[in-house]
Amino acid sequence: MEYDPSRVERTVAAWERIEEWLRVYAPRSYAMLPGPAHPGEVEAAEAAVGELPPELTALWAARGGGRGSGPERLRILRGYDVFPPRDAVRCHRWALSPILEAEEMGTPPWVPTCATDTGEPHLWNFIDTPTGRLGWNVHGGEFTEPEESGETFAEWIESVADELHGGPGWGVLLPGVADGWLSWRDTRVPDRIPSNWRPLQPE
Repeated sequence: MEYDPSRVERTVAAWERIEEWLRVYAPRSYAMLPGPAHPGEVEAAEAAVGELPPELTALWAARGGGRGSGPERLRILRGYDVFPPRDAVRCHRWALSPILEAEEMGTPPWVPTCATDTGEPHLWNFIDTPTGRLGWNVHGGEFTEPEESGETFAEWIESVADELHGGPGWGVLLPGVADGWLSWRDTRVPDRIPSNWRPLQPE
């Protein structure tokens, strides 16, 4: 896959659509979004892991990532949040690098991007910097490589924005709102759905 110069523009546009939806339908989640990352943090991350995906640095320039303090954290992106720069480095050092070493894969230019818990990552994804393709860690060293996933980070975040704005669903989690917070729920497990959760209604 050749470098796609639209990666940054598409990612930023999709994120802006997500924020637009949050502001109207999930104002408490919107209010808890973090501010931009400090440029020094981004520079330190690049020094630690190498060249960074431009779409990730563009997101960090707008929102620095983090867990928030809402119910179940923020988990805006289908249960995932963007890593802050320092937590992306921690995940690379303590989770991704040992997996790559154990599999004798060398050092692919993969950068951890989002996680269900950015402070203690167990489920997370990563971007292949040259191509923008998205890979996924599943559990304990099992992961889907970017060549296998068939999608880029830009495509994934666009699909989140589309779903929030009434587009087709993706996977088993459905978006809804509980007391002003965005909440993604697996409706196959009804006993884990709080009574105040309301599924997203088509626009």
